[in-house]
Order: sequence, then structure tokens, then C-alpha cells
Amino acid sequence: MKALRGLMAKVREGEGGFTLIELLIVIIILGILAAVVAFNVGGFLGAGTEETAKTEMASVQTAVIAGMADLSAGTVTGAAVNPTNSAGGHLNVTTSQGDFDLGTYLNLPTHGNWTWNDSGVVIRGTYEGGGTTCTYDISANITWDCP
Repeated sequence: MKALRGLMAKVREGEGGFTLIELLIVIIILGILAAVVAFNVGGFLGAGTEETAKTEMASVQTAVIAGMADLSAGTVTGAAVNPTNSAGGHLNVTTSQGDFDLGTYLNLPTHGNWTWNDSGVVIRGTYEGGGTTCTYDISANITWDCP
């Protein structure tokens, strides 16, 4: 037992903790790394809103075209529709072959106001989400504007 204590004393001899300078250097390096990461991540904020708006617009367009296909309709009459204000998830869309409920093809309500042409292609819309309003207007050559 005495020999073990002597061995442990020799092992601990010369050991010391970190100095204050070494600790400060490590903290400064970690602070610099945190600042670089925070600066680089800031560029990604808000990018999700535009992608969500694009996805919702594509979903609305797909739903309108799917309804037209089910009715074998060539055109949609009544170009401006606001799915956001649809009552109880029902929104009647009038086509050349009759009406269909957009809620059957789309999970209503949406977060945007979308307008499509007679062919069912979305030509204009606004999307509000993440504290940002994104606008889309193909006739004004605005693909997406999300400030």
C-alpha cells in the first residue's frame, strides 16, 4: 500500500492545472468561432418563407388542375379566388364542365391569396408567413418578392 502511494505521488508530481492565460485564450477562441457561425447563419433566415410560398403556390395550382382533370374541364371560369377565406375548408371552383370543391384536393385554409388563369395556372398571389409577405405576379415579371 505504501508503495502504491509512493507511485501515485510520483505520477502527480509536476502536474498542474490550466493557467488563467490558457483558459482566457480558449474562451476567446470559442467566442470568435461563435461569432463566425452566428454571422454565417444569419444569411439563411427568411429563406424558408419564400420556399414555403413557392410550395403552397404549387399545391394550389396542382389542386386546381387536378379538379379540372377529374371533370374533364378545359377551362376554369372565375379567375380570382381566395382560398384563405374559404368557409369550413370548402371552396367551389367553376369550370367549363361544372363545379368542384378545391378543399377536396387541397388542405384549406392556405396562407396565401392565389389567382389563376383559365388554364388553372397560378399567375398572381401573395403569401404571408414568418413575418414576411411574399408576392408573385407573372404578368408583372415578378417571380418572387420576399423582402
